[in-house]
Amino acid sequence: MRKTKQFLAGAMVLAMTASMFGGATMVSAANEDISGYIEVGGWPSGDDAFKAALDGFNEAYPNIEVELVFTDTTAHHQSLQTALAAGSGAPDVAMVEGAYIAQYRNSTALTDLNTLGADKYKDDFVAFKWDQAVSDDGTRLVAIPWDLGPTLYYYRTDVFEECGLPTDPDEVAELMSTWDGVLQVAEAVSIPGERWFLPSAAYPYQWLFINRDYYDEDLNLQLEREGDLECLDACLKIRENGWDMNVDMWSAEAYAAYAAGTCVSVASGSWFSGFLKTDIDPDGAGHWGATVLPAGMPSTNWGGSFLVIPEQSENKEAAWAFVEYMMATSKAQNEMFAAVDYFPAYKPAWDEAPELYTDPDPYFGGQAPNAIATKIAAEVPVVYNTIMDTTAEGYLYSSFNAGAEAGETPEQIRERLGKDIEAACAELKEQQIQALKDAGVWDGE
Repeated sequence: MRKTKQFLAGAMVLAMTASMFGGATMVSAANEDISGYIEVGGWPSGDDAFKAALDGFNEAYPNIEVELVFTDTTAHHQSLQTALAAGSGAPDVAMVEGAYIAQYRNSTALTDLNTLGADKYKDDFVAFKWDQAVSDDGTRLVAIPWDLGPTLYYYRTDVFEECGLPTDPDEVAELMSTWDGVLQVAEAVSIPGERWFLPSAAYPYQWLFINRDYYDEDLNLQLEREGDLECLDACLKIRENGWDMNVDMWSAEAYAAYAAGTCVSVASGSWFSGFLKTDIDPDGAGHWGATVLPAGMPSTNWGGSFLVIPEQSENKEAAWAFVEYMMATSKAQNEMFAAVDYFPAYKPAWDEAPELYTDPDPYFGGQAPNAIATKIAAEVPVVYNTIMDTTAEGYLYSSFNAGAEAGETPEQIRERLGKDIEAACAELKEQQIQALKDAGVWDGE
């Protein structure tokens, strides 16, 4: 377990210095009156983000003591779920990854943040994220959005240049605006057995579903979407030609290949920029570029996180002070964004320090991926998320791989995927229906 402590008990109250992240703020007597100990739980790099903003929080709330307890994403969510069910053992504030938020949307084990004053911030947050945290009956808000994942296509500019391809993001986007263009690039950069276009040929198909909109509000599985069969056809050609590694994009093998330039591209939420800089390829400055998703795919989002306050917390006042400061002040949001590339769901932060969102990034050779991400973030539609989404997502890879191995057509792979998801999610779907019935909003049979 990765566990770090940060104690925020100040003997002296100072005025916060105006900075690029926001104007001067004075500590009020009311803030001094809020005191006590809280534990904040999550996964890296959330702890690094909080550390970047803790000085400001310490000045604003000198009598709140905070301990950060961070572990890996899966272990954190398993521990949180166990603690909520048991009624004890949960941190006072916990991160929740976007893939899991539908599981908690109706949970009475989480504090309704509207009772603490969260409702006044609704218009300040990106709508598609705020809506994910509202209970199905529309009466409760169980989480505050932290960050978004405007989805970018990342590529090795050094390899593109070596292969005679453009490296400017607009020119790359134009070249790859069709599946023929995507395949042209895949062929140009790939050396079968030595260098690959993608970690897995299944990923372009996954990009169509990356915002996890597998089901509509009537819980009908919706796999058919514009360009999906053309996408699957391109994915099959990438596999047939040996232009993909056929590995998970999060595997150690893939990470090593990104850094070595032997896996040339990948798509992810814009938080992946921080992963590249700190974990995957810290020596890769000038070797990476980023642009929009290829083949005319619409603006979309992958992931992002939320903060929740478990109902069992014994110091909700201090917990809310932490959440409110970190999530709903431009200063904190931009300090965290600068530290770990967590793109704020809090829209006022975008205008408070515009240079963070528009200036060239030295790591990306002077390109400005955040400017592209900002445009994408403003265009992502509201979608309906369910507790089946993470299970469905896993079958995008396994069903594609099985279909490709069996020599199936795009239509057959899509049909296989639908059957696999429906079978795997049958029990979860019943649980989702029951949750909607309990909320009084299920009109189906």
